[in-house]
Amino acid sequence: MPNTPMLAMNRPSHATRVLAVLGSSSAAVQAILQEETQLSLEIHDANQCASLPRQAEHQPDIVLLEPPTKDQDRLAAWLRELSVQSPTTPVLVIGELLSVSAVQALLALPASNVMPLPFTRSALLSLISSTMRSNTGSKTNTARCWSFMSAVGGAGATTLAIESAYQLQTMGVSTSNVALIDLNFIDGACAACLDVPANLRLGEVADNPDRIDEALIDAFASPHASGFDVLASTRNPVGYQGINPQAIGRLLDVCCDIYDHVVIDISRWMQDWTLDVAAGSDALVVVSELTVPALHAARDLVMNIETEMPGSAENLHLVLNRMAKRVFGHSISMTEAQKALGRDAAGSISSDWDGAAQAVNYGLPVGQASPKSRIAKDVRALIRTLESKMVDHGAPTSVQVAS
Repeated sequence: MPNTPMLAMNRPSHATRVLAVLGSSSAAVQAILQEETQLSLEIHDANQCASLPRQAEHQPDIVLLEPPTKDQDRLAAWLRELSVQSPTTPVLVIGELLSVSAVQALLALPASNVMPLPFTRSALLSLISSTMRSNTGSKTNTARCWSFMSAVGGAGATTLAIESAYQLQTMGVSTSNVALIDLNFIDGACAACLDVPANLRLGEVADNPDRIDEALIDAFASPHASGFDVLASTRNPVGYQGINPQAIGRLLDVCCDIYDHVVIDISRWMQDWTLDVAAGSDALVVVSELTVPALHAARDLVMNIETEMPGSAENLHLVLNRMAKRVFGHSISMTEAQKALGRDAAGSISSDWDGAAQAVNYGLPVGQASPKSRIAKDVRALIRTLESKMVDHGAPTSVQVAS
């Protein structure tokens, strides 16, 4: 069936050209945008569009997409099509709870956003404007986003995320800047471990994520004396209530525009946005202790993530924490651990209880509290490994690591 437009509004030649392929929200979008004289709107029925309607001589200035109900595969196909045919065109997806494949395709575009349902007139117009503005600047977002997740409680992901942020700050060139973001809204410990205020109040802007900009990030961030910024919320038993995927996505998008490296401490308890964060990360580091139950939990967690996120193997890395020297054969070796996991580990971190405890007690990263700690040395080695793997997979590193 030909992609005949349901509506085409003729406007002055200088009007912003909007191509909209919409499902259930078509009437609402039309009612709002037809009153905007600066817009030239062309709407198509999403049910009739197996591929995107486009004319080479009339490229749109922005594309609005909403797939037919529950047809996320079609949305992912449209987004992949845009990435090839018109990669610089801003895209606004209407809807929420996107599939992993749709999120991955959306993240591959340089200028994109999501408008949750239902929406107001002002919210839609504001998000169209901000999505288009995000494509006008000359800045290229080259930030690296690394997420750390424990396989079991207390495996040490928070310690390694903190130490990674510190080492990235100190190993990089003098102009590099790093953010540490704690996305555990119930019992996250980044702010407490570093003795900084927990200023992240994401729930207050969840209803209007577009409010999150560089100025608000500056208000949310707590600078640590070592040089990196910490974004963490106060502990709250119901902390995940009121936090939605749009707010999380907007927070990370803006932070990736501001910082060279974004390090995330993410809970192993899955939320409706956890896999989206994992899919958008350049590296997802799953941290396991060297005990049989922890190794089994790590293996199961990684298998679950790979099932839910096909193609994630390149960005998924297992790290074995608290690796002790073998004394009379009582500790598990690297070889034994990897056999239990059924895969190789990206690295191991030495056990140093005294160094870790001293760091927490003084509100410092391990490398700052105990520069000679083996934890600091091992985290630096892990960073080089992750950077090397990204180069091997064709991704440029965002921080020039000093030799």
